[in-house]
Amino acid sequence: MKVIPRTTLARGAALALVLVGAGGLTGVLAAANAVTFPVVDQLKHYATVTRGVTLEHMLTSQEALTAIQGGRPVPVGTHVVLVDYQSGKLYRYLVSQKVGSGEGDWQYQWFWPNGSVKPDEKPDQCYACHRSRIDRQFMFTHTDAVRFGK
Repeated sequence: MKVIPRTTLARGAALALVLVGAGGLTGVLAAANAVTFPVVDQLKHYATVTRGVTLEHMLTSQEALTAIQGGRPVPVGTHVVLVDYQSGKLYRYLVSQKVGSGEGDWQYQWFWPNGSVKPDEKPDQCYACHRSRIDRQFMFTHTDAVRFGK
């Protein structure tokens, strides 16, 4: 099987990794989409969520925080990042990115700590759940973003 590094794919290119075993097709894993991996060090940490051994740090840009606090939509291209730690160790990143100017123009992608796509996740399920927060820019931590820095 040939692996194509994400960096060689054009922005927005679709890629599906199909697993074929001795008995035939064994599964289809997550496809790359328009979501890009951001420069995490340039984002603001605005919230932390703890669930048992899971610690989630929430990050986004100052520009997005300013828009949210002003009651405006975040700009196209905005990243909201969930940094997922399991038992104190960085495990993965969930990145949501606003990819268009419509209300529902958000996409999601899971990434490994090295920034490569984590193909065994199902980002469409993320969108399905976050869709319930359309009035809060698809964010479960919208209130935290509004309160950040105040």
